Amino acid sequence: MIKNIVLDMGNVCCRWDVDYISQRLSKHPDDQKLIKEKVFQSKQWQLLDAGKMTLAEAEKEICQQLKNRDKALIHHALYHWYEYFDQFDEMEKYIKKLKKCGYHIYLLSNCSLQFYDYYQDKSIFQYFDGYYISAEYQLLKPSPEIFEDFLRRFHLRAEECLFIDDMAQNVEGARNVGLSGLIYRGKIPEITEILQ
Repeated sequence: MIKNIVLDMGNVCCRWDVDYISQRLSKHPDDQKLIKEKVFQSKQWQLLDAGKMTLAEAEKEICQQLKNRDKALIHHALYHWYEYFDQFDEMEKYIKKLKKCGYHIYLLSNCSLQFYDYYQDKSIFQYFDGYYISAEYQLLKPSPEIFEDFLRRFHLRAEECLFIDDMAQNVEGARNVGLSGLIYRGKIPEITEILQ
């Protein structure tokens, strides 16, 4: 019986769209391209998610080869991107409903420690019973270790958890450890179907 709903963050709780975020950070197409390539598609971004690098270290490495104007743009992007990481209000309403039905709600996300800079500004996160942030534990989805560590830390049983993520390989990783899984495509009724 499912008692715990374990949610990914990007494209499940909040809209993760680097084109959209880059366009909000700058109106200039060249700037947008630079932000996407040097920030969101960089190895430094992956290291931030893995907890292997600080934000200051990432900025220093990214900016090494850049002109001063571009350095300022990168700094702005690194410290303000999450202002455009918009939550899905429909998902917030659904989580609220699940809580009333007695389910426990957890976050399991590949993300940097910046999560703690912005999560309180997004009302969706007030309904969660716990947050598991990859950078904090230096483990990344879809490795089995991250799911095993998550279950251990929150004292949960795999068979009582439904894991929801927009990426197939992450859902597969969860299933390999015994959790139920759903590849999320923005259709909330599919979650209800599984729970029924």
